[in-house]
Amino acid sequence: MVKLHFDYRDLFRSARLAFSIQRVWINFIGLFFGFLLYDVLTYVSFLTASQGFIPMWERFGLFPCLFGIGGPWYSWVIYAIGVLLLIAIVLLTNTAVSRAVYMNLKGETFYTWKEAFGFSLKRWGSVLAAPTAIIGIIVFFGVGAIIMGLLGRIPYVGELGTGLMTLFYMSSSLFVFFLILVLFVAFLFVPSIIATTDEDAFEAVFQSFSISTGQPWRIIAYGVVVAAIEILGFVILAWAVKEAFLIFNFLFLIGMGDKFSDLMNNGMALIQGWVYPTLNWIQYAFGDMSRYFYFARDFVPKELSAVMQISAWFFAVLMGVVGGLIVSYAEAIGNSGLTLVYLIMRKHQDDENLLERKEEEEEEESSEEEKTEETPKDEKTEEKGESSDSEEKKSE
Repeated sequence: MVKLHFDYRDLFRSARLAFSIQRVWINFIGLFFGFLLYDVLTYVSFLTASQGFIPMWERFGLFPCLFGIGGPWYSWVIYAIGVLLLIAIVLLTNTAVSRAVYMNLKGETFYTWKEAFGFSLKRWGSVLAAPTAIIGIIVFFGVGAIIMGLLGRIPYVGELGTGLMTLFYMSSSLFVFFLILVLFVAFLFVPSIIATTDEDAFEAVFQSFSISTGQPWRIIAYGVVVAAIEILGFVILAWAVKEAFLIFNFLFLIGMGDKFSDLMNNGMALIQGWVYPTLNWIQYAFGDMSRYFYFARDFVPKELSAVMQISAWFFAVLMGVVGGLIVSYAEAIGNSGLTLVYLIMRKHQDDENLLERKEEEEEEESSEEEKTEETPKDEKTEEKGESSDSEEKKSE
């Protein structure tokens, strides 16, 4: 079991904890299937909104969005389903990563990614029900406010009632604002809460309210530290991968010549088209520094033979996987950091080290070991009993 300081110093472990094939792979699987479902349903919503696939693909690539495009109500329903599925898969994936980090901190070095996903899928109801319950409370107050607003339309009585109930309405609105903040905290910490406590949705909701009211400054301060480590980890790994790509490019240009240059150019042009919206995001966030770890120029595709074009597609897909692994590492840092933050807050709040808590699997293993230890003893006592019986018969 890893010994923690239970303060800000533990947060710097997050980058090292995330730098694991297991944790990066879990995040990659979750992001892959989450965005696959989101992309498919979003492009279906485009088609139902009478938008062509090719123009939308050229505009959005792998990051489509119905906002700004518009469409009939059923297009928005399809798009909303895609968004909800993406959020659900991300929450389940974060739970799996948090569980893997938690078990690693407990000293379970042989805990596999399949076991982590198995735990997450086993607790899927609690993971999704906790934020849903908070959303339900917010919706309840929102519907109640709309109903009271409709009653305010009643002549004379409505206006007077609204004026007299202003203090109550403002208090209710303030509570709704607090619920929205708790919902944000729940989306961040419910995976860590369930992964480290193995509790149900009620406990996850209770802990979300508890840390929101009891330790808000730790959520903000530690959250900023984790976010900074996540961004720094992403930039450093992306820079290292780009340097490796430049070395790869330099060596293969010597050996393969212009054929590799053309293959690489068309492959990078394909990737650039697939992730086109992110070019502006990265440029806006990092400015000129982005060229050291992202695209430094625009790639214009060339006319190539069929074999070369197929090879460029393979190159683009596999380089896309490399990019996905970089993003997965960044997300793994965030999940590791949030798990550590919750362990720290739980220690300060309840004076409980969750790393010392026994899990169901450990209790089952210990009970099985006790049974196996008891059975030989029982057999020995039976043998002794039989031998004593036989001796008594002989003496008779």
